[in-house]
Amino acid sequence: MWWRLSVVLLLLWAGVLPARAQSSPAPTVYVFPLFADGTLGGTSYRSTLRITKTSAANPLRCTLTQRNTAAPFTGVDGNFYSADVLDAGSSPPAVTQITLDQFLPWEILRTAAQSPLKTGYAKLSCPGSADTQLQFSLTDSHGSKLGEATIEPARLGISFQFLIDRRDGTRLGFSLANDSAVEGQFALIARDQFNYEVNRAYGTIEPWSQISRFVDEILALPSDFAGTLELVGVSGGQNYAVGLQFTGTVFTTVQPLVRDTPLPN
Repeated sequence: MWWRLSVVLLLLWAGVLPARAQSSPAPTVYVFPLFADGTLGGTSYRSTLRITKTSAANPLRCTLTQRNTAAPFTGVDGNFYSADVLDAGSSPPAVTQITLDQFLPWEILRTAAQSPLKTGYAKLSCPGSADTQLQFSLTDSHGSKLGEATIEPARLGISFQFLIDRRDGTRLGFSLANDSAVEGQFALIARDQFNYEVNRAYGTIEPWSQISRFVDEILALPSDFAGTLELVGVSGGQNYAVGLQFTGTVFTTVQPLVRDTPLPN
């Protein structure tokens, strides 16, 4: 008996007997809850994807999927990257293939803002690790840059908490992406510094969709309000969020505190 077991182990080690096929590793996914491209009122909005290969995989073939937008890109060497719409219906995916190797271990892809403004979200999927970020910028009709901010890959969650301070005229906005086939309700809840609820509102977000709003468009809050804002995503969905803070023409992104369950009422 032991002799037979030893032979089997030896054959498996030598590769003579076929072992059970191993599944491919799960792709590494990076989600950006806000992606914008186009022009509106003389202002151009562009998204720039920066990606560096950190995986040993060579080549590293990544897929960028846009939802609600279908903007093509230009690479750092002038290479054209198309965004191919693969399906019909509501919010079809627009897919761009990106290949990194020892000759091109990094790439910078810019949209051109040649069409009316559209906003959505984007998901980068790679079979290995990469360092990536999305830059969101605004330029005027003369090509002068008005502002820019960096959007880091978002973390999956159900509850997204932001600090909000309106005392200096700051406006807080948010972008919520629902990267799933589930349509559902999201909630926006404001609490004061003592954690008492001040106001709340609800909205609906469609499958494979994104919504961007200023808080003051949804909730009535005092002009000097300071407290917290909780954004609760769709139950059963794949939720990602980022905050957008504007003070006049100056803006930046705000990363939320992400939780897997909503805060208690």
